[in-house]
Amino acid sequence: MKKVFAITQNAQRFLSGMEALENRGAREACWISLTGPAGLGKSLLVQWYAGQYDGVYLRAKTSWTSRSALAELVTELGQAPARRLDELFGQALGLQGREPRTLIIDEVEHCLKDIKVLETFRDLSDLCECPVVIVGMEHVKTRIQRHEQISSRITQVVDFLPASAEDVRVMAETLTDLAYAEDLIAKIQGESEGRYRLIMDALAEVERHAKRNGWSTVNASQFPQRLTHDWRLRTRKGAKLNSAAVPAKEGA
Repeated sequence: MKKVFAITQNAQRFLSGMEALENRGAREACWISLTGPAGLGKSLLVQWYAGQYDGVYLRAKTSWTSRSALAELVTELGQAPARRLDELFGQALGLQGREPRTLIIDEVEHCLKDIKVLETFRDLSDLCECPVVIVGMEHVKTRIQRHEQISSRITQVVDFLPASAEDVRVMAETLTDLAYAEDLIAKIQGESEGRYRLIMDALAEVERHAKRNGWSTVNASQFPQRLTHDWRLRTRKGAKLNSAAVPAKEGA
């Protein structure tokens, strides 16, 4: 498939949120929260955004402390990190102060175990007026509300949703050179339940078969087999079937 990025509805909402952030009133209110279930393409989007708009992408770790988080940031900004925390903060402040870049913190739920990590980024953001994007699962919104010093700075919240049929078509036509019938788009959207990782897998499978058979137009009848494979779906469905098949005990 092509090494390009498809602008889906989720991506459009995020880009609109970033644009609104640029037009904010209070300069310290420059945080945006991007949340949603796993598999909807959040990380792929923010990595693409960092490359396109010169942002700094950081993937939070369970082992992060304020010092280790700043060390990763300084390294990403092109310098060898200092040893002491105060020196590290000064380094980051100097680098970001000269040319503020958007900071993107993926898997932000790891930072909520030690809120001092996010408070460090808050201090840096306040002083540099650099936007901060925090990316995580749905429960991040609830947990972040407990920390007023962070949540008060979030002015944009973007919820990632499962891909619609139109999103699948955008991805298919952007990433491959094939013409897709509506029934195949519906098949991919239904099997994947709108999860971007599975959609990508399905499109790759379609493209392989199309190249092998010399097809330029593809439809569902050419793909009677399942195009997406997720063991979690099989487990959930299997559990439902098994529970339905077990007879109730007498007296239950």
